[in-house]
Amino acid sequence: MAYPALKSRNFKLFLVAGFVSNIGTWMQNVARSWVIYKATGDDPRWLGWLGLSFAIPMVILPPIGGTIVDRVPRIKLVLVTQTGLTLVAVALAILAWTGVLAPWHLLASTFVGAIFLAIDNPARQAIAPDLVPREDLLNALSLNAASFNGAALLGPALAGPLLGRIGAGWLFFLNAVSFLFMIAAIASLRDLPDHAHRAPPKQAGAFREALGTHGVVALLAISAVVAIFGRSYPMLLPIVAAHVWTSGSAGYGRLLAAGGAGALIGGFGTASFPALRASARVITTSGIMLAVSLGLFAATTTEPLGLACLVLAGISSTVLTTAIATSIQHAIKPAARGRIMSLYVITLIGLPQLVAPLLASGAHHFADAHEGVAVVLYVAAALLAASMLAMHRRDQ
Repeated sequence: MAYPALKSRNFKLFLVAGFVSNIGTWMQNVARSWVIYKATGDDPRWLGWLGLSFAIPMVILPPIGGTIVDRVPRIKLVLVTQTGLTLVAVALAILAWTGVLAPWHLLASTFVGAIFLAIDNPARQAIAPDLVPREDLLNALSLNAASFNGAALLGPALAGPLLGRIGAGWLFFLNAVSFLFMIAAIASLRDLPDHAHRAPPKQAGAFREALGTHGVVALLAISAVVAIFGRSYPMLLPIVAAHVWTSGSAGYGRLLAAGGAGALIGGFGTASFPALRASARVITTSGIMLAVSLGLFAATTTEPLGLACLVLAGISSTVLTTAIATSIQHAIKPAARGRIMSLYVITLIGLPQLVAPLLASGAHHFADAHEGVAVVLYVAAALLAASMLAMHRRDQ
């Protein structure tokens, strides 16, 4: 069987529900970014503040969330966090429908949603290895990445045209509905260990013990570098759509969908080759490919070439992050999984948003929007490539 992880009923439920839920999340993200950008007179700094409102909880809180994950039953915890995220989306929909939605509402709801996600994501990351046999973990994580990134393709592709036709309120509401699929799936999982420990070691000591595992600190450092220089570019895409290609919200959707299409290819490609193993060579090669694709995207002014570059960026980014995640999951013990994966979540989700204000501010300092975006991306791509090459020399 090409995808042995699919033999697991629990994993199939988790995969399908995640796909539906992530479609809704991407639709909400497109609507939120576009609305705040246009409502503030096309000021890119508001995109940075939007990213910062998400990043602050996602950088500070995951270690606390990871400790909670290792103390309480993970299934019950995810049900609580998913319910909270549903209520946030419903509140946004109501504000939009009543015509009172303001930029500060978007910032505040993003901040609150990130608090829930700071607990929810480590919990779901910690649940995933319990759904399949250890030898199928790379296959499962690759399929999970393909599912997430398939949603990253479909969600923006739907949100772009729908945003102009039905409005942001309905996109927020559809996201709320999509969370119900994940809630139902999580409630249906059977025969899983909860890994809840009534008296775990103190948090600082627990993290020191878990981080002592060979290679974990290095893998987290690599993930952080990739997040900052290679996976923070989506915050600049509304500027590209509005001022470089002048293609509006539909063009913004196409930009996000192109990255999603590449990520989908990368996820299924990784899952389709059982002989592939997460290794330093895979990480280095895919990291350099990501840097090259971002540099090429910065150089192009035509939409077809730009979309092709983002497809390549999506492929390389997915292979890279899947290899890092698999290596970390294999290196840690189940009892410490919540704490270590919480640190990985910071690099995966928090750090790309944390640098968003710097990217937006850098682009804002240039009179020409294309020049500003290009310079920021050139610098990021160069630093990412240099970091990957340094890692390659160290491992020789």
